[in-house]
Amino acid sequence: MWVLTRRWWIISGMLLAPGVIILVIGTLNPGARTDDGFPLKTFGIVWILLQLVVNSVLFGCLYRQKKRAVYFARNGIRGTATILSADATGSTINDMPQVEMRLEIAPCDRMPYMITDKRCWNPLSLAGLQNGVKLPVLIDPRRPKKIMFDEKEKSGW
Repeated sequence: MWVLTRRWWIISGMLLAPGVIILVIGTLNPGARTDDGFPLKTFGIVWILLQLVVNSVLFGCLYRQKKRAVYFARNGIRGTATILSADATGSTINDMPQVEMRLEIAPCDRMPYMITDKRCWNPLSLAGLQNGVKLPVLIDPRRPKKIMFDEKEKSGW
């Protein structure tokens, strides 16, 4: 799971600092302008707002990701996903290839069923995605096609 580290906070502060400095300079000297003729105060405000929007989006994504993990940990039905086929889609996101897998999901208390799942995988673990491999999963009880690979049971990967 993606986590906010101390390094992220330092980088975020470093990106916010120029906006604060420019805003202070623009406030102290109302006639100061950028090379394009915009007031420094306005430029500082826009810079700060842009950083706040980016941070808000990141926090929102992290919150949603954590909320999903907590939901699956509390409510998820344990099961096993058997890989029937795994093919690269040709797309990459952040240098991680997207893989489309056909999986047979076998919940502990129900009949097995098939789903198709698309997600990005770490290139170093792609070799483990071979036909017949069984991976531990947590299954959403309300929407059985939604799964989360069980991080606690990674020892079998």
